[in-house]
Amino acid sequence: MTEKILQVSEMSSADIIKQFTAMNQKLSELAEYVKPNNSATLLSPKEVMEWLSITPPTLNDWAKKGILNRYKLGNRAFYKKEEIMANLDGTKYANKL
Repeated sequence: MTEKILQVSEMSSADIIKQFTAMNQKLSELAEYVKPNNSATLLSPKEVMEWLSITPPTLNDWAKKGILNRYKLGNRAFYKKEEIMANLDGTKYANKL
């Protein structure tokens, strides 16, 4: 990557605007190559239970049956919101999603 130094003090306002326009265009081109991190939204068990209005035994039962995928980080469990929505779409809980 090359480095260019601009001396703004000796430039007219039109030249400055032209330079910023060029930089903005370059940034837009670079933005096309950078994909946003589509990491999943992680929910705690408590958040899932509140969201779906279910009890702890129901949540644990669904995790054991594979209806909801539980992800562990240390001794904490998390659920991916997108997976919950996909797994429960078409069920009686779909209106809560």
